[in-house]
Amino acid sequence: MNMLIFLALVGLAVVCLSMAMFVPISQPRLKYSTLLKRRVQALADENQAQAQASIFRTKKLDALSPAMRRIETLPMMERVAFSLELAGSRLYAYQLVFMLAFVTLVLVAASWLWLHNIWLSLVLLVLPSLAVWFKLRRNYLQRLALYEQQMPEALDIMKRGLQAGYSFADTIKLISEEMPNPIGREFALVFADINYRKDVRKAMTGLLERVPSISNMALVSAVQVQRETGGNLVENIDKLAKIIRDRFKFNRQLRTLSAEGRMSGWVLVLTPFVLFAVIFLTTPGYIVELVNTPEGNKLLIAGAVGMVLGTWWISKIIKIEV
Repeated sequence: MNMLIFLALVGLAVVCLSMAMFVPISQPRLKYSTLLKRRVQALADENQAQAQASIFRTKKLDALSPAMRRIETLPMMERVAFSLELAGSRLYAYQLVFMLAFVTLVLVAASWLWLHNIWLSLVLLVLPSLAVWFKLRRNYLQRLALYEQQMPEALDIMKRGLQAGYSFADTIKLISEEMPNPIGREFALVFADINYRKDVRKAMTGLLERVPSISNMALVSAVQVQRETGGNLVENIDKLAKIIRDRFKFNRQLRTLSAEGRMSGWVLVLTPFVLFAVIFLTTPGYIVELVNTPEGNKLLIAGAVGMVLGTWWISKIIKIEV
């Protein structure tokens, strides 16, 4: 029984480790950046009095029945729906919550009826939610990274459109038609917001809230400053595109130079699991002694704490923000 619990915990550790290690080495700066967080909060506070739901969210709610719409607009469901929107998922929040509750209930009931182990049931009670959180987080990071990669080309389209005499709203529509997802969809929402609200500032603020990155903040700031004080928007957009391309060039060089460190991190983190498997196959009596004795359990707890701290420290060392 203790062996099953231990193997379940080891499997959970491997899953969490894999999710964490697959995050890009030089990911875009997110809203945890102090500067970006202050900027988004300031824009949100400024527009709070006239805040409206996003066009995408409103259309999704209109397709629901009145009962489902009431469930979907609950405060908790709103937070889940925003996370799904950031991750690029088309699921409704209530669909995800109901599926997650069903899977969790089945796993916990099966483990309790089969093994009658409360600790394993508690682990399975948390595991599905943790897996969904990691999945949404991973999809969000991948979507944000792809958006950043598409940004220079979208800025080139905007620059050429403005030089050809298009209005700013028309260049937004041009990007939504010419560019693939996710940037095409995001700019399509911006264009719909502009047409619906007749307010470029709120539309660009909504874009920054959905895609919180430094590049997006620079674009939104350039557009807002130009509309308030004037200036050459084409020149600013051209310089911004060059800066973003230089960042990606530097990121590629950084990945090449840090490859050895990342491989060393993989080796250090996976070595204890490989050693456990080898000892289990060659001398299983050692594993039984480790799992079934109080001293062995204390060693396992100390090792687990050390692994968590070591993995966290290695991830901090190899993860470089640019």
